[in-house]
Amino acid sequence: MPHFLFLCHPDHGHVIPNLAAVTELVARGHRVTYLTAPSMAEIAEGAGATVVTYDSRYRDADFARLSADPGYLMRTLLDESTAMLATAVARVDRPDMVVYDTSVLYAGRILSRHWGVPATQFIPVFASNEHFSFLNAMYNPRSSAEQPAAEKPKEMPAWVGETMARIGALCAGYGVEAAPHEVWFEVPPLSVVTVPREFQFAGDTFDERFAFVGPCVGDRGFLGGWTPPDTDLPVVLVSLGAVFNEDPGFFRTCVDAFREQPWHAVITLGGLDPAALGELPANVEAHRWVPHVAVLERAAVCVTHAGMGTVMEALRAGVPMVALPDSPLDRPTGWRVEELGLGVLLDRETATAADIAAAVGRVVADEDTAARAELMRKAVAESGGAVRAADEIERHLTRTAE
Repeated sequence: MPHFLFLCHPDHGHVIPNLAAVTELVARGHRVTYLTAPSMAEIAEGAGATVVTYDSRYRDADFARLSADPGYLMRTLLDESTAMLATAVARVDRPDMVVYDTSVLYAGRILSRHWGVPATQFIPVFASNEHFSFLNAMYNPRSSAEQPAAEKPKEMPAWVGETMARIGALCAGYGVEAAPHEVWFEVPPLSVVTVPREFQFAGDTFDERFAFVGPCVGDRGFLGGWTPPDTDLPVVLVSLGAVFNEDPGFFRTCVDAFREQPWHAVITLGGLDPAALGELPANVEAHRWVPHVAVLERAAVCVTHAGMGTVMEALRAGVPMVALPDSPLDRPTGWRVEELGLGVLLDRETATAADIAAAVGRVVADEDTAARAELMRKAVAESGGAVRAADEIERHLTRTAE
């Protein structure tokens, strides 16, 4: 019975996209160990994995700094990889394959070399190659989003050298002789990308090493349930995701946007207490968590921070969007939503309640946007999801064993 080790830091937008693949592999008789933080242990166990937890500091990070400083982002993710490496080597028996989230690629690629086993990369965001760099798009103006990744600045920032040095030290500590740049910039034999190729920037330039399987959606019972409203009003889902969501002022703006409007808004707040929004109008409901996939089955529009997880869930249901990204991690996704005509992009910093209401109204009334969202829904369905993800992982294991 093959043994797969999954590695993922405690971010819902990264853990949730691979859980259905875990469940699919377990259903096929494989053994799956899942290394993550204690906060994600229960949902990983629910997917069928045996969970091993490590001492994560990810949620202690200053996410405001993550938004503007790629060096801080890299240091944070290297800290996670460092903690994962120590726990994996001490507490996990040698697997047949390492499956790692791209954000903790350092841990995944070093463990693969340390144990001498193959690895698969899971990418729940945009993939990167010589034609498109997600990191470049995150921290540069929109006009540079599709600039080739090979275009490098004349002088590299200091954090790049610091990152290389830390990767080198990690490699040495685990007996890995690979050069730091090889570990960092490797294009692995298999990357499972949980977006459809049609949504990927420069999608037709990615070769057979990238499997664009689209969103992998399984049981979402861990998010609770949702009862549709007893009205005929079109449903609008409002979500800022699980990380950059501690903004009660913006959520109150959304409440005002839907007040006395002919829509029913379902707002998910993550860790924010719904009481922070005050008294809600009859056509607005607020929850910490609900399964978005259930709401989107009934929704006409999704108002989102443009996190890839929410965007993929919306497109899986053929639901157009109003995107209000507030982080470099999400801005490229918002650009892509607008570029492909799948919704409206607003400036989160300046958008008023009237702006949001007007944007929702335009999206609801636009037949062309609805048609494009339906075409993307079909593309998502044809991408294969969790079943194809498991197929690709199994095939990769078989190839490497030959």
